[in-house]
This record gives sequence, C-alpha cells and structure tokens, in this order.
Amino acid sequence: MSEFGPNGIVMPTPDGPNAYRPDYAVPAVAKFKRIGLASFLCGLAACILVTLIAAIILFLGFQIASMFGQNAGVVFDNEGFLQGVGMAVFMSALNWYLAYFTIPAAWLAIAFSLGRFPRRGIVRPAPYYRWGAIWGGILVGGTTGLMSLLFSSMNWLTALGGLLTGAVIGALAGAICGAIFRGIVRPAEQVKRIQVEVF
Repeated sequence: MSEFGPNGIVMPTPDGPNAYRPDYAVPAVAKFKRIGLASFLCGLAACILVTLIAAIILFLGFQIASMFGQNAGVVFDNEGFLQGVGMAVFMSALNWYLAYFTIPAAWLAIAFSLGRFPRRGIVRPAPYYRWGAIWGGILVGGTTGLMSLLFSSMNWLTALGGLLTGAVIGALAGAICGAIFRGIVRPAEQVKRIQVEVF
C-alpha cells in the first residue's frame, strides 16, 4: 500500500520483500492520460470563471449600492484603493474579450504546474487547489494591478486595490480549476495503476 508524505508525494514503503526505491515510485517513462485535455479545458474554464466571478461581484455591488441609495459608479470617481477595486472587478468581468491572451497564459500555467504533479507522484487534493489558487492569483492579480497602476497615472494605492482584488478573483477561479483538473486526470488512480503495472 502506498504511503503519502508532504504535499501528497508517494513515499517508498519500509524495507521488506516488496520494498522499492523512491525513484521508482512513479517510473520516468510513465504515460499519464488526460493531462493535455485537462490543461486545455481548465484554461477555458479559468477564463470563463474569472468573468463569471467578476460579473457576480459587479451585480452584487450595484444591488447593495442601490439598497443604500448610492451610485456604484462613485467607486471610479474616488482615486485610491476603491478605484483599484472597481477597476479590477471591471477588467476581470471583461476578461472573456481578452481570451486570445488569457487562455494561452492559463494553459501554460496549468500545464507546467498542475500538469507536472502526477509524474512527481503528488495525488492529494490540497496541492492542486493551492497551486491553482496561487497561479490564478498571480495571473489575474498581476494583470489587474499593473493595469490599475497605468490607468490611474501611477497611483500606487489604486494599484494595490487592483492587485488584491484581482488576486482574490483569480485565486477563486484557480482553486476551482484545480478541482476540475483533478476530476479529469484522477492522479491517485493513475499512479496506483502505473505502480501495479511496473511492480
């Protein structure tokens, strides 16, 4: 029976008749199925999820503002942190229109992070969710923070609002993409199957 260490890495079993070396936990020549398909679909899902999350936040923002008799557009008039928040949500909601850039960026991030986990023997769900959220936060937060900085004539407080808001939206979308990736690839099943075939 396989034992799992930190981050879900498959650990070698204790010495015995069925012992194996750590580098044989997942053979270097092992072929994992559905990683390309999962990366492709998660790239599309990431773009759609960022747009949907931001659209929901926009809808809730307008509804809450109208309940208190305020105009939600006042966020853009206020130079500072709130302007960055508004700009990040608005840019994220328009994410789908930049799909020619955002989808390939998501493909690369997923393929070279989550896509390498099965070969390394990482099968537990936490690393997939964590790294999906980290890469989502970096991609979306970095973009919205930079654009908020440029659009606000180098106002660092606005850039901070855009960076943090975009990072939260991207992290939510990335965590969901991590779940989608695991659901498609099913790394634990594939690692067990490869171990059975090798040993």
